[in-house]
Amino acid sequence: MREIVTVQVGSFANFIGSHFWNFQDEMLGLAADPYGDPVFKTQSLNMDVIYRTGETHQGTTTYTPRLLSIDFQGSLGSVSSKGTLYSEGSNEPSEVVTW
Repeated sequence: MREIVTVQVGSFANFIGSHFWNFQDEMLGLAADPYGDPVFKTQSLNMDVIYRTGETHQGTTTYTPRLLSIDFQGSLGSVSSKGTLYSEGSNEPSEVVTW
């Protein structure tokens, strides 16, 4: 089995990398769509090469990029500082605020 680890260093590389990973996520969704264009189904997409398969606490399968992203402190705001991949979450329904 082959695995590819992507390395992104710097703000511009991380900006471009975020678009790359969004595109890869879209391709994964299009390949799984039963009503989608057959072009995406004929491509042999092996997502295990660039993604690591995981499972949340609720049992949902997730795909996490094999990625090393380096940037200045504070610029990767969406990354967990606790070092955990999945948050525990709450069993209570979230509060919905409407206008």
